[in-house]
Amino acid sequence: MTHSQFRLIGILTLLGSVIAVGVSVVRSSDDAVARVSHVMTATLWDSSQTINAIDSGGRLRAGDAIFIRVEDGGWEQVGFVQRADPQSDHLQLTWYGGSNPNEYQFDQHWQSGSLQQVIATMMPPEKQQLIKHRLTSVLEQHGDEISAALMPLVQESMRRSLPIIESSFRESVARHRSEIDRLGRRLNREIVQQQLVPLAKEELLPIIRRHAQPEAEAIGRELWDRASLWRFGWRAVLDQTPIPQKGLVQEEWERFVEEEAVPVVEAHTDQLVAAVQATLRDIAANPAVRAELGNVLSELAEDPDARDLVRDILKETVVDNQSLRKVWEDVWTSPQAKESLRIAGDRLEPVIRQIGDDLFGTREAGIDPNFARVLRNQVLGKDRHWVVASYRGRMTGNGALGNGGDEEDLIEIGVANESESYPMIYMARNFRDARPKTRANSVESVSREAPR
Repeated sequence: MTHSQFRLIGILTLLGSVIAVGVSVVRSSDDAVARVSHVMTATLWDSSQTINAIDSGGRLRAGDAIFIRVEDGGWEQVGFVQRADPQSDHLQLTWYGGSNPNEYQFDQHWQSGSLQQVIATMMPPEKQQLIKHRLTSVLEQHGDEISAALMPLVQESMRRSLPIIESSFRESVARHRSEIDRLGRRLNREIVQQQLVPLAKEELLPIIRRHAQPEAEAIGRELWDRASLWRFGWRAVLDQTPIPQKGLVQEEWERFVEEEAVPVVEAHTDQLVAAVQATLRDIAANPAVRAELGNVLSELAEDPDARDLVRDILKETVVDNQSLRKVWEDVWTSPQAKESLRIAGDRLEPVIRQIGDDLFGTREAGIDPNFARVLRNQVLGKDRHWVVASYRGRMTGNGALGNGGDEEDLIEIGVANESESYPMIYMARNFRDARPKTRANSVESVSREAPR
């Protein structure tokens, strides 16, 4: 074949692809196919624009994708970061969304790779409910049997561990006595004297006085009315004389407390209880008290000396305690423990396998999409930063696209308050419905990215 014939075949193939894309857009009732066709058409005809932007967060890199949310709740990629200047916050974006990018608000999202974000990605609310339901069901069916098998082991471990922990704790505290005393003196000076004592004077004492003073005065008046100055005075004089019998004032005081004071206090018990309840309620509701106590607890939790001391004591008492390890090893490797663990394992293994399928996927359905996100993020280092464009309406003004290079023409990319999971664009939606009904059909994602 000649070069002309090869060229003709290539042109006919290209025209056939364009016609096929157009037919699929017109005939398809599936939005996912229409979106993929739109991306293919935009790629073939290169209808993209280059936009200058400012990265407020300083995280975006070349190749990071730009998405918009479509009507059915899915996502469509409409661009990517073409170039990022590592020395500044200026970017160049490739936009093939069709509409004016100045009508959109741009916010960058990111995944730090922390354990909290991994759990949030792999266990969205609906999957949490599914796992909770599975665990609840198995415990309702076999909870008593599992508890009966494991509870003796737990009780035996606690019975033999507590004396060892108590003894090791005392030894560890004795070893760190000088550090504890030094920390106590500093905390007494910095927290008790400078924070808690002023708090008690300014906030606590007025509350206590307001509720307790009326009852205290009522009890005091009754006790004064019942007290006999003559009896106390006469016995005080006799105690000073050389008569053999002494301690008459103490004897009269004990009689007064038992026969006079105690009945008065008991008669006001209900009022005292009500006063204490009202005092505690007002103290708990006082914003200044709550804020100050919260600050004190935060300071104690964040104090490096206190944190290091607690960590060292717990480490010596529990983590590095060889005697404690020996007890647990003896209990949980005994023949009784092996039989109990076998019973529990037989009951829990099916639901644990189901939960594993829920989290990671199955051989029949493929890898779970959320687990695929985590693998791409944690293993391949992909999908860590992206931009979401939200339509905000047509803007007034010159409507510049930010391609002039002036500062006022730059599109600013803000920082999202809360990052979501990385968007996925589904290409096989109508193929999933035709597959056998398994737990979940695998999905594929496509992302038009520049080379990283």
